Amino acid sequence: MLPPPKPIAARPAHRFPAMRPAAAEKEPPTIWTFIKLVWNTVAQLFHEPVGMILGSAFVVLMLWGCEGALPLLRMVWPSWRGPGSDPHDRPVLIAGVPWDHEWISFALGAALLVGLPIVLIKAVYKHDLADYGLGLPRREHWPLVAISSAVLVGMSVLPFFLAAGNAEMKGTYPLFRGGFDSVRSFVVYELGYFVFFVAIEFIFRGYLLFGLYNARAQDLAATTVGQRTAFGLYSILVSMLSYTAWHLCKPQPELWGTLVWGLVAGTAALSTRTIWHIVIVHWGLNVFLDYLLLRG
Repeated sequence: MLPPPKPIAARPAHRFPAMRPAAAEKEPPTIWTFIKLVWNTVAQLFHEPVGMILGSAFVVLMLWGCEGALPLLRMVWPSWRGPGSDPHDRPVLIAGVPWDHEWISFALGAALLVGLPIVLIKAVYKHDLADYGLGLPRREHWPLVAISSAVLVGMSVLPFFLAAGNAEMKGTYPLFRGGFDSVRSFVVYELGYFVFFVAIEFIFRGYLLFGLYNARAQDLAATTVGQRTAFGLYSILVSMLSYTAWHLCKPQPELWGTLVWGLVAGTAALSTRTIWHIVIVHWGLNVFLDYLLLRG
């Protein structure tokens, strides 16, 4: 049974008042009509619930960049190369940590994709973090948590195994390209990798998914349909498509796999009201993939 929506209250519109074009301004439109329409679009990002969710989610994703490359960071930190760069051709940023660029990316990703939305959830939306999948599952949800986890693992093990033989995947993963001199170093790196999946799963299957699901249609412009949710199960589709778009720079096997993963993981998160089992499964599968790729 899906959770009841917990809508976000719209912020006072007078802070960013809409400028509605008059009918006479639309036919034919003028430059002033254009300015009003642009202003109205931007204003929705600051007081309309869906605008706030979509706008903030996409801004933090753009700041982090594909694979957490943080492209803007290099403008202020010339030594930055990002995850996946050649460890033998980049400066050391953290002494004694060969995968320092990767760990910095994971940590900043968590700050951007988890930390900033949490500030909005608590300070602006006035919601509990559990409303966005960060709570532990309730006792009655544990059977579904176990079943959905088994489904995610079962449908992914063979594709991950086959992907280990793909040239594109070999050229991309592990994100740390320097190799590991011991099992211990591999384990230490992969433990830090866990943070990456907390960020990814929260922004797509927590913040974006639950935020859109919670939006009431009555809070959207020009609608008067009571308490019915605006997106309903379409929130899963929007979350999946956004997740797929973020993978456009990734290898083809991974890109196409996001369609299935996004739908199943989104459904599992919404029905169990938590993302933690999905985080663990996603991380575990990618550790498995890294292991296969290192073993050749």
